[in-house]
Amino acid sequence: MNIGSKIRKIREIKGYSQENMASELEMSVTGYGKIERNEVAVTLDKLEIIAKILGVQIEQILGFDESIAFNNFNSSINNQIGHSSFPPEMKQLYEDKIQLLEDKIQLLQSIIEQLKK
Repeated sequence: MNIGSKIRKIREIKGYSQENMASELEMSVTGYGKIERNEVAVTLDKLEIIAKILGVQIEQILGFDESIAFNNFNSSINNQIGHSSFPPEMKQLYEDKIQLLEDKIQLLQSIIEQLKK
């Protein structure tokens, strides 16, 4: 798996969009997409910033193995379900995702209302 694919998988696991990443990196979504598609080389400086945004170490990006990450994620979820509380960062991630989905629903509802007129 190449570096861009690893960055993309970690981004997806963390629940970030390409738009979020591009904004944080102060670049266009198209430019950021080129990183994930390995169309451009990623400098060490850029990789450090990406790692910081994703909340991981550079080594974790470079050594990322999707099958291990998936197994660890499932294990973590199963353990959390067995316990009644989620860690604060995971709870915040779910709350942010719920808010994003609620915002999308409102936007779609307003578009539907405008189309009805």
